[in-house]
Formats: sequence, C-alpha cells, structure tokens
Amino acid sequence: MGCFAMGCLTVLVLGFLLVAGVGIGGWWFYKKTFNNLTSAGPSDVRIEAPSPEVVQKAESSKARLDQAIARNEETTIELTGPELAVLLSRDADLDFLRDRTRIDISNSIMTVTLSAPLDVLSWPGMKGRWFNGTVRFSMSYANGEFEIDIQSAEANDRELPDIMLSGFNNTFTEAMNEAFQDARRRDRDEFWNHVKSMKLEGDKLVLTTKPD
Repeated sequence: MGCFAMGCLTVLVLGFLLVAGVGIGGWWFYKKTFNNLTSAGPSDVRIEAPSPEVVQKAESSKARLDQAIARNEETTIELTGPELAVLLSRDADLDFLRDRTRIDISNSIMTVTLSAPLDVLSWPGMKGRWFNGTVRFSMSYANGEFEIDIQSAEANDRELPDIMLSGFNNTFTEAMNEAFQDARRRDRDEFWNHVKSMKLEGDKLVLTTKPD
C-alpha cells in the first residue's frame, strides 16, 4: 500500500512522543518524560490470528486497488481493522511491528495498540527503549494532505492529559504532512498519485482512487 504504513500509521503512533518530550523542552525533562513514556522491553500485545475470511477479503480489496491503479481508474475499497492489519503485516518496511500491532476501527475512530522498538529513531536515549501503548484517533486524507485528530493516547500505562493532546493536534498534523510530502519526494512513491481520498467511516477505512 505504498508508503501508507510508514508515512501514517507508525509516524502517528510514535510522533506524539516527540512533542511530549522535546516540544515541552529541556534535556532533563526530555529524558524524564521519555523514561516515563517508554519501556526497557516489549509488552504482550494480544493479537488474534486473522480468519481465512478476513485474509480473503483483505487480499481481494488489495487486488481491486492494484487493478484500479494499473488501469488508472477510480474505485473504492473498504477495509476493517483486521483486514488493514493483514495488509500492513505484509509490508517489508514494517517487519519490526509484525505480531506487535492490533488495529481496531469503530465509530469512525481507529485504535492502534502496539509494542514498537524505538532504536529506529535518531533521538537521544532511544537505544534499547520500547513504545508500549495505545492511540485513538480520527483520520482523513484529501487533496494530498492528512487531517488527524488524536482522541486519546496512552504510553507505558500512562494516559496523556487532554490539555496536551488538544494543543498538539494542529502542530502534529502540520508536521506529519510535511514529513509525508518529504517522504513522497524522496521515495518517488507513485501510490499516492492515485489516491483521491481516505477516511474512517463506521468500522472501516474507506479509500478511493483516482486517475493519475
């Protein structure tokens, strides 16, 4: 699914950690905050193996998506949380998250629970640390930009206060879109040239393609 996984899911879940530490300021506070919000090891994320029906539906939706892009046509696919998880689990860039991520979609809100190693980040003090937590958010994509609204976030069994999240969403959405566009230019990923819109509706992620 192109750079969707790395450009959206992982950045979204891990990104608020940067604001929680660096955005508030100070090395001491940064270190204290990240020690509080991260762990020295992974947690056990309970993930049920997808049923054959879920796998079949995910593969069918992916085939329709690939066909529409190849033919330069418009089509719409719908993915439940488990179906989306099936597709993301096959992304080579997300090997470090395989069997460590659970995705649920309900009432147009996506809930991502994961246990992710932070060694891949270049921030100080991340070596050997893990993010173990849950983020709930609404999301849409149109006209080349994401709109993100984080409803709640929990890291290392600590709930982030609403006052932090309320002041964080606009800044994060802007920063994420900048990083997303940089990644598109760097990787020359053609996938997003064919995406008209993407949004959460009910218990599904709805993605619509467009002619290039």
